Amino acid sequence: MKRFASSFSCVLVLLAGACASEVDPADSEPTGDAAGGPSWSGPLEAPVLEDVIPMSKVLRVRWSLVSPCEEVEAERRTDADTFALAFTAEGTDTDHVDEGANEDQAYTYRLRCVRGEETSAFSNTLSANPFIE
Repeated sequence: MKRFASSFSCVLVLLAGACASEVDPADSEPTGDAAGGPSWSGPLEAPVLEDVIPMSKVLRVRWSLVSPCEEVEAERRTDADTFALAFTAEGTDTDHVDEGANEDQAYTYRLRCVRGEETSAFSNTLSANPFIE
């Protein structure tokens, strides 16, 4: 009976390994580069823009990271403008106070992840007016 239980355990372990997630963890793990620092493999995905919060006549932009980034680039526009670079944040940051958004109008943001020469697509967009709390 012990032999059967042991064999059954091995089969379960093998099946569990075969049924594991289709996402290879190596796709998001760092690998060493020639200089000894981390380099990331896998697809580069845009951050998720979570909130744009009015606070004291400026806007706080909050996001979550999907892929490891070296930098996060944020673009903003007003209704009359096209998107232009508003700020660049460290790749580990998940929020930024945009002091350049300080007029009584709606500002719309989008973000992208930057890793080396590679950039992700842009994120979703969100808008807010720093004068409406």
